[in-house]
Amino acid sequence: MYAYRLKLKRNNKNHGAVLAIMVMLILLLSLTSLALIRVGQEARIRTVRNIAETRARFAADAGVERAIYQMNKMLDYGVFGIYGTPTYVSEALTGCDADYTVSYTGDSGSGYEITSVGHSGNATKTVRVTVALTSPMAEGYAVLAKDDLEMKNKSMVSGYNSSDPSETDVPVAIGTLSTKSGSIDIKNGAVVKGDVYVGVGGDPDTVINLKNTSSIEGETFVMPMTYDLPSVTAPFYLASHGKISGKNISLDSWDSGKYTGIDISNNGKLEIDGDVTLYVTGDITLKNNSTLKVKNGSSLTLYFDGDIEAKNGSEISNEAAIPSQLKLYGTGSHQNIELKNNSDIHAVIYAPNANMVVHNKVDAYGSFIVDDFELKNSGDVYYDKALKEVSIYDETAYFTVTHWEEL
Repeated sequence: MYAYRLKLKRNNKNHGAVLAIMVMLILLLSLTSLALIRVGQEARIRTVRNIAETRARFAADAGVERAIYQMNKMLDYGVFGIYGTPTYVSEALTGCDADYTVSYTGDSGSGYEITSVGHSGNATKTVRVTVALTSPMAEGYAVLAKDDLEMKNKSMVSGYNSSDPSETDVPVAIGTLSTKSGSIDIKNGAVVKGDVYVGVGGDPDTVINLKNTSSIEGETFVMPMTYDLPSVTAPFYLASHGKISGKNISLDSWDSGKYTGIDISNNGKLEIDGDVTLYVTGDITLKNNSTLKVKNGSSLTLYFDGDIEAKNGSEISNEAAIPSQLKLYGTGSHQNIELKNNSDIHAVIYAPNANMVVHNKVDAYGSFIVDDFELKNSGDVYYDKALKEVSIYDETAYFTVTHWEEL
């Protein structure tokens, strides 16, 4: 009997110990569950916060992109002014619960700043960018071709500054948007005193055909991103004045307008006296020993749909020797530019759909952006650093980001 009672007491003690352990396990599991629930809640809160911050950042970036788009559209319309640029306050971002507010500061001298504040829930992200004017001619290319670029024997590419003749060490480049083998062909004795670029995804060793006695004094690069060459729209004129033709012709600013062609006779002269803008829907021909002269203090902006041919002994003369005062914009789809100039040419030629040939011993100063480019024997091309100074009135000007920061 005593032994049975002792055994019962022992069993009661064991049951009590098991109960205590079970209570402790339940308590431990409860605390663990509460901790896991809290971790889960905190993770969810962080996820919600991260999503909100991501949306706010996307909204801020979208505000910047829209602002730059509007600034460039105003440039296209020729009515740019920072105070006339649309502002946005709590503008909803399509597709998500976020909005942005955009403001502008600055001027053409010091540069423009865009501040975009994105909001989503309790999250706010602020992005500030500095934008500046640029153009394809301001990018440092003496020659930029969409397809083939050929430099014949003993030709050269270098740089200078028409605004400061004492500056001789000017960075310069040539390039192609193509990735095709041999798109850039640099013949014997030809020299590039700068860098050479090939299209996105291209191999410089394949795209550039460099002969043994030719040289590239800079580096070879692959363009970091696709380079777009925007089309140019000629000015709108209601009526055409017909064709400019004859032997001795002088045009001033009152003669600006639309013409069906230009044809200057042998030994003839077309003289530009004043600031003249011409839109030529047909071909432009300078016959043997004829001259197109832009007088000192004058300028010519020429839009052309057809071809340009300057025949033997002809001359395209820019008396001021400042390339920005003679601008030629190709507005056709398949064009040819052939220069057999009797003297140096100082000009800007932007004709992304044109094949351009510069004949023997002609020095070309400025910037030349075309489809195909061929520089004949002993000809030289010099990029003008002064073209980096871009005006809102330049035909191919556009705003680009020069500095970005998140505040």
